[in-house]
Amino acid sequence: MLAITKKQKLIYDYIAQYISKYGYAPSLFEIRDKAKINTISTAHGYISRLIKAGLLKRVKGVSRSIQLVKTKATNMFEIPLVGTITCGQPIEAIEIPDTVIEVAKDRRFQEGELYALKAKGNSMIGDGIFDGDFLIVKKQEWADDGDTAVAIIDDNEATLKKYYKKKGQIRLQPANPAFSPIYRKQVEIRGIVIKIIRDLKQ
Repeated sequence: MLAITKKQKLIYDYIAQYISKYGYAPSLFEIRDKAKINTISTAHGYISRLIKAGLLKRVKGVSRSIQLVKTKATNMFEIPLVGTITCGQPIEAIEIPDTVIEVAKDRRFQEGELYALKAKGNSMIGDGIFDGDFLIVKKQEWADDGDTAVAIIDDNEATLKKYYKKKGQIRLQPANPAFSPIYRKQVEIRGIVIKIIRDLKQ
């Protein structure tokens, strides 16, 4: 799993194209100019983040020592990471601007149909969703009984729960006995979870 900003992706793509053309990496000065950033130290910071993300590596004793760890695969989706959602008590979703997650393509879905959220809390651990997990969500405005749904309740508060509807009442059910279900007459569904991604390095 990779989560990088648009600026980091621009720099990565530039480095990959440069290496493909010349056989070695661009200098920090060239990266600074290409990315329109102010200082060499800022350019160095972007490189360090791409190394931490596992996209680049350094080779000791080699001039312009940056190398690609992997090139972007054609069988991958880039999905926007749009925020953090609680798996406990409802909170307003926290936005994470200009960040994407790269996942393997799935023939069932188009790239624009999906978005990602970062899970916060432990009310869904019974379904294998832990604090810090990344959730791939299919955009839709409805859910079937038993779906793990992104639900908006009350004053634009977002929560992640199992969805059930019976006799006009909706039950948002946690997957942890330490938490109580939430009952509402109406909720707004923003999508259902189709995949869980866990970053073991976090």
